[in-house]
Amino acid sequence: MIRRTSALLALIASGWAGAACAGNCRLALTLGFDVSASVDAREYRLMMEGTAQALRDPETRAAILSGSPVALSAYVWAGRREQAIAVDWRLLENDSDIAEFADRLQAFPRPTGDPLRTWGGRTGVGAALAAGGRLLDRAPACDRQTIDLAGDGQNNDGPDTIRFEDVTVNALSIAGSMPLDFDGAVDGLQGWMRENVIQGPGAFVIEAQGFEDFARAMRLKLIREFRPLLLGAL
Repeated sequence: MIRRTSALLALIASGWAGAACAGNCRLALTLGFDVSASVDAREYRLMMEGTAQALRDPETRAAILSGSPVALSAYVWAGRREQAIAVDWRLLENDSDIAEFADRLQAFPRPTGDPLRTWGGRTGVGAALAAGGRLLDRAPACDRQTIDLAGDGQNNDGPDTIRFEDVTVNALSIAGSMPLDFDGAVDGLQGWMRENVIQGPGAFVIEAQGFEDFARAMRLKLIREFRPLLLGAL
């Protein structure tokens, strides 16, 4: 059984109940998107549309459908008390399932909060991981579980990270919001995510060179995640 550290924050249901997930499943993957203050409306759309585009890509679809089904969900996150489900769990068994998930994700509106509080002011990375863990707690039974966290800044609200057992956490760092390391060779955020975010079998970081590059980076990451895990990474 997977043990979680501390109480996990409640996620706000999106109103769409995913299809019943029965039968064999090789991977439960949840996608988490940063919608903190550093991400403007245009950049948010580039993330949502870029991920939908990546899911519709023929090579991505082939990777999804290459074996037993995969289960997919998505959520958005900002400060340590701000997470919301964008698309609930869906078992992807055919092209129609993938297309429906992509359409729902692309159409999900960015949360705006209430008139007295701006939703998305700070960046709570540890809380975002905890929210992904909460989703995985009620995911369909699958051989593997993965959280896929995308963001453009390091943590400034709550814990840097949450540690799991038997869960892989991958990351997509969006370059441009943090300075380069001293040698100018590695983006600071990519290195920070490598040290603080990723964990578990085969965990990795992929970097997008700005939000305009998000679709390309997400496509590469999804293909890598949906393909069978190499024995050497176990």
